[in-house]
Amino acid sequence: MEERIKYLTDLLVEAWEMYDLGTPIMSDRKWDEYFFELKELEKKSGFTLPHSPTQRIVYDVVNSLEKVEHNHPMLSLDKTKSMDEVKSFMNNQQYVAMLKLDGLTCSLRYLNGVLVSAETRGDGKIGENILHNAVVIPSIPKSISYKGELVVDGEVICKYNDFKTFEEEYKNPRNFAAGSIRLLDANECGLRKLTFVAWDMVKGYEENNSFANRLYHLSQLGFEIVPHLVIDEEEEPYTYDDETYLLNQADHYHYPIDGIVFKFNDIEYGKKQGQTAHHFKNAIAYKFFDEVYPTTLKSIEYTMGRTGKLTPIAIFDTIEIDGAEVSRASLHNISVLKETLGRPYVGQKIEVYKANQIIPQIYSADKNIEEGKEYTFIHIQQTCPCCGELTEIVCENDSQVLMCGNPICDGKLINRLDHFCGKKGLDIKGLSKATLEKLIEWNWVNNFTDIFNLADHAKEWEEKPGFGEKSVKNILTAIEKARDCDLESFISAIGIPLIGRTMAKELLKFIDSYEDLRLKVHNKYPFWQHDGFAESKHNALICFNYSEADDVYKHLKINNPQRVNNLEQSLDGITVVITGKLVNFKNRGQLEDLIRSHGGKTSSSVSKNTTYLINNDNKSTSAKNMSAKKLNVPVITEEEFLTKYSLV
Repeated sequence: MEERIKYLTDLLVEAWEMYDLGTPIMSDRKWDEYFFELKELEKKSGFTLPHSPTQRIVYDVVNSLEKVEHNHPMLSLDKTKSMDEVKSFMNNQQYVAMLKLDGLTCSLRYLNGVLVSAETRGDGKIGENILHNAVVIPSIPKSISYKGELVVDGEVICKYNDFKTFEEEYKNPRNFAAGSIRLLDANECGLRKLTFVAWDMVKGYEENNSFANRLYHLSQLGFEIVPHLVIDEEEEPYTYDDETYLLNQADHYHYPIDGIVFKFNDIEYGKKQGQTAHHFKNAIAYKFFDEVYPTTLKSIEYTMGRTGKLTPIAIFDTIEIDGAEVSRASLHNISVLKETLGRPYVGQKIEVYKANQIIPQIYSADKNIEEGKEYTFIHIQQTCPCCGELTEIVCENDSQVLMCGNPICDGKLINRLDHFCGKKGLDIKGLSKATLEKLIEWNWVNNFTDIFNLADHAKEWEEKPGFGEKSVKNILTAIEKARDCDLESFISAIGIPLIGRTMAKELLKFIDSYEDLRLKVHNKYPFWQHDGFAESKHNALICFNYSEADDVYKHLKINNPQRVNNLEQSLDGITVVITGKLVNFKNRGQLEDLIRSHGGKTSSSVSKNTTYLINNDNKSTSAKNMSAKKLNVPVITEEEFLTKYSLV
């Protein structure tokens, strides 16, 4: 029966096309006879090919796209550019290697063989209803032979050969497909030559635990499925030839791609790996490259750092990358600016990408300067945008860096104070950058120490617009609380170049107090002999001006790290994961520091090597709690842990 359906479908489609060309190959009566035979066979078998003439429908127009909640999480994929990381992730399990298509992720749902919903991925939880457009895409079956509920995830793309029709008007196939599937007018969408390629069966055929087999079932139901290979590392590892095969498949089908996805073939094993808020842990995407997007340079702005360094920021015509609007990219320093842009000018053609899918960067620029053509060149900033004093280009680590030469520049001060009071410093709640700017404007704060004398201005402060008694009281309370801080936070807060929270933590391995640090600096201690402290960090520690830190230190109670030798208190061999809110500690980092200072280890994720998961809410259904229960890892409260190891 299915063979007859395939024959009639192809015959009628050909007849339809020839009729449109004015050269019919059969009479209208014969065409109707075949058409009704096909329709009856499709009804009896439940099998319908996507391009069947019985599926031609009246196009819909909607007023807006309805927001819909997904019936399953549609999370992103973890990504890497390292093939070694892929092999480590797959851990010698059998897996499927498949093309990573570059379009818009969509989910289709069928009930008893009928397409009932089509949704965009959106934010992974909420998407948009695009059913009116799904029914006009030829590769999406409108009915299938599967009885019950079937949910299929896949990619709506525009193949390169189809995109040629639209490439003069649109930038790339990905953006074109994403925009086309979201059109309100299905008639217009139907003209866009879109293709749906299935790459996952989320629900259906539950008795089959093989991911590859489920893809096969989708192909039998009439879906176009993603090209893929089943790989068993122990028998025959993934090779260059495998990758070449997949890339050739992409070329053959004219698919836009941006990498290869590796996914565990054992579906239940994949589910047991869990998920994060961002991605499932049953697959990883190997990215070939970061896609570049053309745009036009408009200007270059500069941002001030706490040391007076002015970082150039390229401002360009807004482009969309991975669903986000992007109009700015850091150029890092003057050397990078010159190397990347040459002699920059307004209207310069540039290409932008997101490094590791996160940080916008300029990939290339048109550096050609034509003789006789007028340009509006963009010159390096001659004066500081914060204080108006002259800037200077200095050499720093073999790079040219633009600096403000004014030692009392408000821009330096505000960034220094913002770092000191922020989360990477003493974490003083309420002292935002905007509030600090006001305090500097009122001449109440000119250094770190002034922060701890703000109570002197309390009455006047309460009268200022935007504040009030309650808000001022809360800030002053937070300031008083910050007087009692740990040494790691203080060292991070004072703003030594290259010494942030992580390196401050490393310093604590061989310094006992702030006085000890100052003594070592005075005696030109060889910091470089310790792991992680190369020459640049050594020089930063030795050359830093500690005068402001010395002054504010007198106003604080610094809690120095404890060197523990008591075997009863030792946490040697214990690995702890912490989640949820804490009671006895300001933040999670403080408890982690205490554990490490007693010889224990901390981790961000639960595994079979975890000794305890600390969570004050042991009834929580968080991912970490669920993982702990599956792995039989004890979940204990903060108080239970501290008492058990005599840490209170």
